[in-house]
Amino acid sequence: MKTEHSTEVGKFLYCSSLLEEEVAKTYRHLAESIRDKDIKCFLNYISDDSHKHAKVLMVLSEHLTSCNKPSFEECEKVLGSSWRNLMEKAKMIQEEFEIDNRKLVELIDGLVRFEGVVAEEYLTVLSMKTIELMAKESELNIEPYKIIFEWIVEDEKRHEQILKLIKNLVKVGQ
Repeated sequence: MKTEHSTEVGKFLYCSSLLEEEVAKTYRHLAESIRDKDIKCFLNYISDDSHKHAKVLMVLSEHLTSCNKPSFEECEKVLGSSWRNLMEKAKMIQEEFEIDNRKLVELIDGLVRFEGVVAEEYLTVLSMKTIELMAKESELNIEPYKIIFEWIVEDEKRHEQILKLIKNLVKVGQ
C-alpha cells in the first residue's frame, strides 16, 4: 500500500543513496590523487564501502516503496540542509588535484567530521528513527533490513577510524 509515509521512506533512502555514491566518488578521487600505496588502499576501502551503501540504499528504496526519484531540491527538503552541504563538500573535494601531505591532512580532518555527521546524525539519529516511524505508519516491514542499517552505521564509524589512521600515517611520513 502506497502512503505518504512510504513515499517519504523511499525518498529518504533514495537521497541517502545519492549521498553515499557521491562520498564513494570522493574517496576514489582522493585515492587516485595520492601516491602512497597504503593510503590509497585505505581510501579505496572506504570508497568501496560507500559505493556498497549507495547500492543497498537504492535497492531498498526501490524494493520497499514505489516513489518517483526525487530531485536534488526534494532531497534537500527530505534530509535537510546538511545533506546539501555534504554533497557540495564532496564535489569540492573531487575538484582538488594538487594534493600534498599538508592538503591531505586538511582534507582528512574534514572527512573525519563528515563521517561523524553521517554516522551520528544522518544515519543513526535521523534516518533510522525517521524511517522506523514512517515505516510503521505506512505498514512497511523494514524489520528484516534493520541489520543492514546497523551495519552501515558500523561501517561509517570504521571509516572515521581509518581516516584517523591515514592522518597518523601522513604525519609520520612528513
